[in-house]
Amino acid sequence: MRKLSISAFICLGLLALGSPAYAHNQLIDAYPAEGATVEAGAVNIDLTFEEAPMALPFGEGNLIAVAKADTGEQLGAACAYTNDNHLTTTLHLSEPGKYKVLWREASDDGHVVSGEFSFTLVNNSNYTTDQPGNECIDPEGNVLDVTTKDLLSKTDVQNHGFETGLVWGAVFIILGSLVGSVLIRRRQK
Repeated sequence: MRKLSISAFICLGLLALGSPAYAHNQLIDAYPAEGATVEAGAVNIDLTFEEAPMALPFGEGNLIAVAKADTGEQLGAACAYTNDNHLTTTLHLSEPGKYKVLWREASDDGHVVSGEFSFTLVNNSNYTTDQPGNECIDPEGNVLDVTTKDLLSKTDVQNHGFETGLVWGAVFIILGSLVGSVLIRRRQK
């Protein structure tokens, strides 16, 4: 029985170490920082990850968008430029208030992670813009249309239900095997 218990704990430990949750690329720095106050105008967003994102076409997979914090309304399309382990974009904002930066990143191993953070915008310079948000002009000069792309403010891209289900399924199989072996040993005595 003791050998079986030790084997079960080793299996559980290996499952935990091999869990997909540990394989995701992590955001390690963001500019502006969470909760920062930023002046209206061209706001540069720079997200730094542990590893370089997967090389994908502009406007697909590796994305940054901005939304009004109170309504969740996304302003402009979602896009980002990749440079080494950075995702960057420039937002044009003039209306004072609180905004959310929404991001999604695809790692080279295929895992997709997402997140958000907020900042406050002040307008002491009387800056104005006719098209607030992320205008997303691709390298050929084409403007991405927000209506043809995923709205990051409306989707939950950080759903790892399948991966979590696999891990919990394995845990229940191991625990069920332990309980079954204990019951069989008791009947044999």
